Amino acid sequence: MIRREAAFVIGLLLIAFAVSASGQSSDQGRRPPVLRSTTAVPDNQDQSEAGRQSGPATLITVPAIVMDRDGRYVANLRKEDFTIYENGVAQNLSSFMSVEKPFTVALMLDVSGSTKYQLDEIREAANTFVSRLRLSDRMMAVTFDGKINLLADVADVRAIRQSKLHIPAVTDGTALYDAVAFTLKRMAQVPGRKAIVLMTDGVDQNSVATLQSTIAGIAEQDVLIYTVQYNTQPQTSARLSFIKNEKARRKVEQRLVKQYAISEPYLRTLAEKTGGRFYKAEDLREVGPAFEAITAELGVQYSLGYYPKENATAGAERSIKVRVRYPNLVVRTRDSYTTSPAIARQ
Repeated sequence: MIRREAAFVIGLLLIAFAVSASGQSSDQGRRPPVLRSTTAVPDNQDQSEAGRQSGPATLITVPAIVMDRDGRYVANLRKEDFTIYENGVAQNLSSFMSVEKPFTVALMLDVSGSTKYQLDEIREAANTFVSRLRLSDRMMAVTFDGKINLLADVADVRAIRQSKLHIPAVTDGTALYDAVAFTLKRMAQVPGRKAIVLMTDGVDQNSVATLQSTIAGIAEQDVLIYTVQYNTQPQTSARLSFIKNEKARRKVEQRLVKQYAISEPYLRTLAEKTGGRFYKAEDLREVGPAFEAITAELGVQYSLGYYPKENATAGAERSIKVRVRYPNLVVRTRDSYTTSPAIARQ
């Protein structure tokens, strides 16, 4: 009986390998993220695999989205339909969250001075986003200008819908990097499928955190980040008109020009390094459709987890390939990760 079962398993692996060429990841060339280890053990984990760990369980989680060749989402796959490879070696899937499982999303809204004349549109877009989430989902809401405002901590969508989102009065400054660092820290404590949706022009003015530190911060997370950038640069002259001293006004304008130059690359990096998406909106009327696309995609994400069969050296890059056993399907996910010291010590 044991030999028959072993032969059956080997046969399944050979079939999975044979069809693996048909499911390809479309996210190539990204810098590898560092995935944080987690000591939480899912209900459906492979206990035999976990038992081989010498220390706390180290679960590598990989979000995945599956589409057909026409770009339509495929949302009815099961755990046995997936095969995941690390450095070319097939891994045992220890946890699996289907698209029906709830997710937690953090909605971040830039309400700094550059948007003060558009707060009604931002408020409307935010409440529309909340209305598109499922009642089984959870979310938190953050706005930022010169300071960070936690509008709603992680709670059921139903409760947030009842209270609506109330944006406080705008203060001077834009603490974008601080807000990203704050939200990452909060989301690190949230289990299960999770994502951050950030709407901003990408300009930071007075954060303690830096661009580099927030990029390093996302490298230690398994949260997807979706960024929606709207363009406020044409309004720069009007916004600075209150500065009467021409020399001082030019100095501020030059600083803003530099910030705008790095804004899109920064927001793209946040999205691409985490497996999310970047959206460009020339004005706030285009934010609504972007939010609609994001909520649609969040609702069809799978989450795959495995315990690596081989111990990794700290800082070593490990390639990831996710395949499905059906032809003509495309998998979008991370294509690699880099082990952190915490993971490598296991």
